[in-house]
Amino acid sequence: MVSIIHKLPLHCNSRDCSQAANDLPARRERGTAIHHLLSSIFVAARFGCGFAALRAFAALRSGAIACTIASACLAAAPPALTAEPGLVQDGSIPLPGVEGRLDHLAYDPASQRLFVAALENHTVEVVDLLRKKRIRQLTGISEPQGLLYVPEHKRLLVCSRGDGTCRSFDADTFAEGPWIDLGRNADNIRYDAAAKVVYIGSAGEPGTGLMSAIDLVSLLPANQGGRPAEPRSPADFLLDRPRQAEPKMDIALPSHPESFQLDPAHHRLLVNVPDAHQIIVLQIGDQGFTNTAAWPVTVGEKNFPMAFDPVSARLFIACRIPARLAAYDSSTGKLLAQAPCVGDADDTFYAATTRKLYVVGGDGFADVFQVAEPGTQLTLLAHVPTASRARTGLFIPQTQTLAVAAPHVNDGPAAVLLFQAR
Repeated sequence: MVSIIHKLPLHCNSRDCSQAANDLPARRERGTAIHHLLSSIFVAARFGCGFAALRAFAALRSGAIACTIASACLAAAPPALTAEPGLVQDGSIPLPGVEGRLDHLAYDPASQRLFVAALENHTVEVVDLLRKKRIRQLTGISEPQGLLYVPEHKRLLVCSRGDGTCRSFDADTFAEGPWIDLGRNADNIRYDAAAKVVYIGSAGEPGTGLMSAIDLVSLLPANQGGRPAEPRSPADFLLDRPRQAEPKMDIALPSHPESFQLDPAHHRLLVNVPDAHQIIVLQIGDQGFTNTAAWPVTVGEKNFPMAFDPVSARLFIACRIPARLAAYDSSTGKLLAQAPCVGDADDTFYAATTRKLYVVGGDGFADVFQVAEPGTQLTLLAHVPTASRARTGLFIPQTQTLAVAAPHVNDGPAAVLLFQAR
């Protein structure tokens, strides 16, 4: 953003600009609003418009106002970036007719299909990344949130906020298989491929949250060796109704769990619980979960996204108020480092091969951080424009691609924005 302002025809003399620079702290609040305005124009420019409007805006203003804009943007700008681009835009895939908030994504590496949970549209969008087009839409799903693709069985699992279920689908025919009722607000989902166990966070908002473990076999159809639960009601005997699964174990949490990560080497789940301002550590045993620790989150509030590097034993979370990225020692819960990041973050991904962290935020940017050795600072490499309210995405390590889910706005349909990591 600072580099754009430098290119504008701003007319201020050196004395005015020096005074503005001295007054930067007092201008910070006003600068934040202007920064968001110009960020929106910059995002539009990535899609072929906006620069002309921005230059005209600057040219029409007096020198004093132009100088204020320049200094305000300096105040609101993120920390200084390196010369490395971090992400390069690689096109977009429109999702016409999809309205409202978009949530999480999943990926099928064999077919290079991307699945997008269109929460407020009550659909799951199926996108072919090779042909860069939507190829299917699953309808009638009550506010889908978390998605999981299980490649060895070609199954797509869909967690729903609206009815609290996790439903399973054949990813080729999209015929529905066994499902599970988790009460309400089924959200994030993870899979332990070695143990063949699915973990789902649900409930809360308001009230206590819930973490459940489900044997994958109970969510598979009979022709894939599935063993759903015994029928519980007359409806379960209907031949055209998939059988219902049951959790093998669950545990109550203080409130709704957001992102969580599996630590298979230590048989643990590391769970963000924003309303409790905590990261909760759940030990996974044969007979159930044990809550072994609750690490306080003091760097900010609304710790929604989480990423984990098991090699260096570091856990990364992003908070929304204020917008900050934090690194923790996953063995002790000690805070190791923190840095400002994009606002309204909902997804964070760690790329082990490059030691880079990607933070996707609804403020309209994706941040790229270099995370070197433990104990070192988090270095911001890039602050890349995406789209307003685009706060979820998926990093695909096989192709080094960051896919960002952008909801419908006034100047264009919902879309999947593609960025190539550099």
